[in-house]
Amino acid sequence: MTVMAVVILLLVLAGGVGLVLSGVGKLQTEVPTCYGRPMAPGDICHARVTGPVTDGMPEPHDTTYQEQLDGLTSGGWTSIGLGLVLVVLAVVIGLAWAAGAAGDDRNP
Repeated sequence: MTVMAVVILLLVLAGGVGLVLSGVGKLQTEVPTCYGRPMAPGDICHARVTGPVTDGMPEPHDTTYQEQLDGLTSGGWTSIGLGLVLVVLAVVIGLAWAAGAAGDDRNP
């Protein structure tokens, strides 16, 4: 196994751990905001329309406290899932390389 392969494996592992930690941090978000102001349950964030909506752009709409909270946490779960996939991939590849290296040592 080359040094470059080890570096790549460690980068994939570090990226996976970073994504998991980032996702956990997103799930710890305490209060959704509306244009920088904290919201409370029952609040509605009224969309500000500053100009014409062009093709391909979503129409601005009002959102509730729960919708804002769901928007904050959904990215967290995605990040955790992707991070876990990368961690598992790095572990499987590392174990396969280690098993291959052990097999090469037994058969000179």
